[in-house]
Amino acid sequence: MSSLKILKFFFVIIISLSVLSCSSSEVASDQSSNQDYELIFPKNELKAPSEYSKELTPVWETWAYLTKDYVERSSLNEEKMTELLIKEMLNSLDDQHSNYIPPEFFNVENTDMQGKYQGIGASVDMNRAGKVVIVSPFVGSPAKKAGILPGDIILEVDGISMEGYSLMEAINLIRGPEGTVVELLVKHLLTQKTELISIKRESIKLDSVNLRSEKNDNIAHIRLTNFYPESGKDLSQMITEVKNNGAKAILLDLRNNPGGLLSSVIDVTSLFLEQGIVMKEIDGYNREKIWNIRDLNYDKHLEIPLVLLINNYSASASEVLAGALKDYKRAIIVGEKSFGKGSVGLMRPLSNGGGISMTIAKWYTPNGNIIHEVGVQPDVIFPSQDATDTTGIQTDAAKNHIRNNILNIK
Repeated sequence: MSSLKILKFFFVIIISLSVLSCSSSEVASDQSSNQDYELIFPKNELKAPSEYSKELTPVWETWAYLTKDYVERSSLNEEKMTELLIKEMLNSLDDQHSNYIPPEFFNVENTDMQGKYQGIGASVDMNRAGKVVIVSPFVGSPAKKAGILPGDIILEVDGISMEGYSLMEAINLIRGPEGTVVELLVKHLLTQKTELISIKRESIKLDSVNLRSEKNDNIAHIRLTNFYPESGKDLSQMITEVKNNGAKAILLDLRNNPGGLLSSVIDVTSLFLEQGIVMKEIDGYNREKIWNIRDLNYDKHLEIPLVLLINNYSASASEVLAGALKDYKRAIIVGEKSFGKGSVGLMRPLSNGGGISMTIAKWYTPNGNIIHEVGVQPDVIFPSQDATDTTGIQTDAAKNHIRNNILNIK
């Protein structure tokens, strides 16, 4: 690669950070909870700039001096230097959701957002300390069976330290063909002990709506584990069924739900509201985009009493739903403060075959409350015993609240 080409490549990266669009979409998992709204563009649409900021002149000067006078200039690794420069640009943003993805890892698939993929069956995210963390292992998944827990920090994948790895790089190491084995060195949240766990990858079928109570209970406990293309329709049908069987109230369980598709959370929110705003999205240019309640071609459920149960691992689309229903007082939110993942990510391919993911906007509830790094506060706090509590104390407390305060059953 010539010096001029490298310089142009550097500046294409810079420009790509400023060409932002307030877009949203659907991507991959093993499974990343920050990918709900990312958009992968099929090609690099940018042209190399003819001019660049004076602040970037030292980049060119450094490269020129190195290629002219460095004692071992013949050994200069242009590809390595390029990648390091890109990484440092993104690291300077101090945003764990904006990072560089090398060409060998830039193979994100969309199959998981269509209801299946091959991997260990867990949603992951990057925490504020830059660590890859398990948001939730899926019910019945290889990860769940092997002992992976919500809150686990992934220290190594097949002996490779995750220190300095981006979320997408980690995901691509964790995922793999069905039948192969991956070894994760994890640090458990509660005990702070490390454990090496071997997991055999499987084809993961993703069902997002599960009835956790008896069909004829007067309080229907429904788990919504993710937001997939059919989640709105499936949830509507489930509610219709339990109502026909005598349910008088719905406990919608969003604990450990990492998020999902934008279109899906709009559908699910629209099940419970006739009209109004689902959320507001504001980008770096202070442009506001409004996502509204919409008509559905299946039943809405506007009247049945509704309680949402959330915890510290209810993230992203879960928080959009909880925030909207709380603002409109359509549901009572119980449990614990949610995760606080309220940003829109955009993924751009680069001319070297790699790519960058970056934050381009943040979400706000209909009343203008920011979600990112704040989360949604419950109306009634029911602390959990631990991160794996998916049935016990919180569920009982939520049901008792419904009986005593909504159904007035003493």
